[in-house]
Amino acid sequence: MLTFFFFLLQTIQVCLVPLCFVLAWGFIFILIWTIWSSVRDVTQRAQKMHQIPCANCQFFTHNYLLKCTVNPKVANTEEAIDCSDYKAQKF
Repeated sequence: MLTFFFFLLQTIQVCLVPLCFVLAWGFIFILIWTIWSSVRDVTQRAQKMHQIPCANCQFFTHNYLLKCTVNPKVANTEEAIDCSDYKAQKF
């Protein structure tokens, strides 16, 4: 019985080394791909959020209770990107 397991182990070992090699590199590839896609998604989201003009609007109050006096539901969201009520602050 012990000789059978020894023979089986030696037979599997020939296939096990290449299989582990492929699995290890596959894991590294998936890890790098996941990190790359996460960074890409975060940068796309950040570019979209930087298009929101609310912080420079005359009607923006900088108060968390009432962010905008004209459109409080839309303030600081993606819907505010093309806000028709936007007026730049006068410094």
